[in-house]
Amino acid sequence: MSPNAISEPGGIVVTGGAGFVGAPLTALLLAHGPVTVVDDLSVGRPMPTPATGLTCLRADIRDRAAMAAIIARHRPRTIVHLAAIHHIPTCERDPARAMDVNVMGFQSVLDAAAQGGCRHVVLASSGAVYDWSDGPLAETAPLAPRDVYAASKAANEHQLTAWTMAGHGHGCVARMFNVIGPDDPNGHLIPDILARLGEAVGAQVRLRLGNLDTRRDFVDLRDMAAGLAALVTRPPQNRPTPEVFNLCSGRDHSAADIALALAAQLGVTATLVTDPALCRPVDRPGQLGVPDKARAELGWSARHDLDASLAAIVRWWRQRIASCA
Repeated sequence: MSPNAISEPGGIVVTGGAGFVGAPLTALLLAHGPVTVVDDLSVGRPMPTPATGLTCLRADIRDRAAMAAIIARHRPRTIVHLAAIHHIPTCERDPARAMDVNVMGFQSVLDAAAQGGCRHVVLASSGAVYDWSDGPLAETAPLAPRDVYAASKAANEHQLTAWTMAGHGHGCVARMFNVIGPDDPNGHLIPDILARLGEAVGAQVRLRLGNLDTRRDFVDLRDMAAGLAALVTRPPQNRPTPEVFNLCSGRDHSAADIALALAAQLGVTATLVTDPALCRPVDRPGQLGVPDKARAELGWSARHDLDASLAAIVRWWRQRIASCA
């Protein structure tokens, strides 16, 4: 759509709106008014399907002039910031680039918001910012990021706090736990397992993976989009610092659980083997969130269980294989 499609103030800008989470979130937000998607398309996904009220702009969030012009033109009431390098091994391989995109890019967005009069910013952060703990993690748990990606997200939270305390507006932090769904462009656990299983339907396979015992709180993509939409549409609170919400299921599963469940969905008998070469050097043993605050204050909870989420992923994967045949 033309960049001129939105002429009235009060819409929503979604950075990273063509991404894995951004695309379904954009579809939900269109019910609440005009949406402008800003994305550099660096992960290879297309812009969202054209729709009434939707404007799609290709831009790098680090381009300060471009971001200032976009915010000045579209005058959004809210910016949802999703744009980032999310893949942890990619961040570890090139920490300078990860920090440039994730930290300096967000500062560019915040500065554009301040200059353009947008007074509500919703930040997509991560459950990875919490200190390592064997127990459930509530929003009050201490922070202690131990990898580049987590450090960048913790920095983002401090940046947003400084922005709100300077009087520029209101902020909200969504600490997102592990999102799963069809067509994940990042090399996360489930896409990696599906790639390794290949077309071995009905066969017995020896599946070599990294750390099998690590446990994560997995959230269906549809639920995560709904949780972010609830934060965006919630009236901003008059607070000097950002509000923080865990978007999590409150249930955790091991990497082995995921691998065996995917194999079963595909009709594969899998034997799991830990390959030290595939193990991350920094990999927290557990990451289980407490969703109570989001449930109480947003009326949101993760509604899709793991089996339903994996079934949707496998259906999409089979359709993709069939279309490529």
